[in-house]
Amino acid sequence: QKLPFDEIFFCNIGNPHQLHQKPVTYFRQVLSLMDYPEMVEHPSASSIFPADVIERAKHFIANVPGGTGAYSESQGIGLVRKHVAEFISKRDGVEASADDIFLTDGASQGVAVSTNLLIRNELDGIMIPIPQYPLYSATISLCGGRAVGYYLNEAKGWSMEVSELKSALQNARSEGTHVRALAVINPGNPTGQCLTAENIREVVKFCEEENLVIMADEVYQANVYGGVPFTSFRSCPL
Repeated sequence: QKLPFDEIFFCNIGNPHQLHQKPVTYFRQVLSLMDYPEMVEHPSASSIFPADVIERAKHFIANVPGGTGAYSESQGIGLVRKHVAEFISKRDGVEASADDIFLTDGASQGVAVSTNLLIRNELDGIMIPIPQYPLYSATISLCGGRAVGYYLNEAKGWSMEVSELKSALQNARSEGTHVRALAVINPGNPTGQCLTAENIREVVKFCEEENLVIMADEVYQANVYGGVPFTSFRSCPL
């Protein structure tokens, strides 16, 4: 059967390059020089790479023992963790320490590591939003735990209602589930909303009262739509 198109692009896992979005050149240029450090001092380097790329590559090469081909510290490269801590401190107005930063090869791996750490046996559960990116339900199942769903309030911009969280938690506990954590996606995926600072404080208070770990997935913090700005959970203490 002839269909009114010639090609299918699978967008369900988020692949912007397949949709011909140009990658950020700067990152690839810096990484290419780190992978081939001899090129940094090559006479033709300045004609191929911008000066700021060469400067950044030299900085990383001098501070990454063994280069990109060697094992790094288990928490991740120290210099990168220092830069991440500086970014978080500037973003939230609260000091962050590189010693508290753990780098993973992508957000999905971070979720997997955290979930594996929290799930001890088949009675442990993690609260996840509905709708949600299926990474959470799949990872919880893979770790042998229980997914405890809570519904976002579509009528109020996909906000989180503490009454719904309490109901979902009580139902899970009545079924013998040891709820260990609450996963929050902010900005939402797939809903796209940003939680208000007031809403975040309500959720933080709920988790404090119920002794739940907060898994704040804020990977889309630069992708903001609508009138509510992004606010991180870390910047909203009680």
